Amino acid sequence: MVQKNPARAPAVDRALDVIELLAVRESALPLSEILTKLAIPRQSLIRILNTLCDRGVVDRTGQRGFYRLGMRLLYFGDRLQNKIKLRSIGQPLMQELANKTHKTVELSTLDRDQLVLIEQIEGTEGIRLYTRIGSAYPYFHAVAVGKIYLAHMEAEKRQKVLATIGLPPVTEHTITDINRLEEELIGIREKGYAFENQELRKGVRRIVGPIYDHRNHLIGCVGVAATIFSFEMDDRESLGRQVVETANQISYDMGKAK
Repeated sequence: MVQKNPARAPAVDRALDVIELLAVRESALPLSEILTKLAIPRQSLIRILNTLCDRGVVDRTGQRGFYRLGMRLLYFGDRLQNKIKLRSIGQPLMQELANKTHKTVELSTLDRDQLVLIEQIEGTEGIRLYTRIGSAYPYFHAVAVGKIYLAHMEAEKRQKVLATIGLPPVTEHTITDINRLEEELIGIREKGYAFENQELRKGVRRIVGPIYDHRNHLIGCVGVAATIFSFEMDDRESLGRQVVETANQISYDMGKAK
């Protein structure tokens, strides 16, 4: 066990102690042994175990009073592994795209209902478009990555999402009309990529393509970003094709790397 810090939440600390103990044991443990190993008050331990069981993190076995790790942890592990795999597979292909286009290349994913930038390779055009890795994009409708996710949602879910976050104008170019947005989402499904024209940040354009895993589930987006001075509207189709090619290659490699 790690040394306790008075700034920690005791219940969370104890729950993690339970998980760590069960993780190093191959067989289920009885309540009595968990009590002995962790020295947690009995009633507190029972409440912690009940909560962990309700969340699927711990399972009660057929034997009365025996506990083991639950399947929920496999779900957490699979999600984390997918993000690590996406970044490691995506990096060399992102570099190739950056070399060809000279533009900043970004890799993003959806994490806990937030669009998060997980990797970035700067372009060589002399204008820096740096965004901190781990930054979250604030609105789905104002950024190309968000449009990809909206385009992949069932209509009912998309309506709920947009009803919750609304369509606020981030810049004067942001799409704030639901019908116009729906038309654009249809175009995204047809062309296979999403375009953003100064909708999140004035003077910046983006174009991104979707990445899928071996189950054909959307797991992220890769794309290019540049200022309007180096990303002209005439470049849209050409860059779109290159972005889709990169996204397809990452998807293919993700499928191979099961």
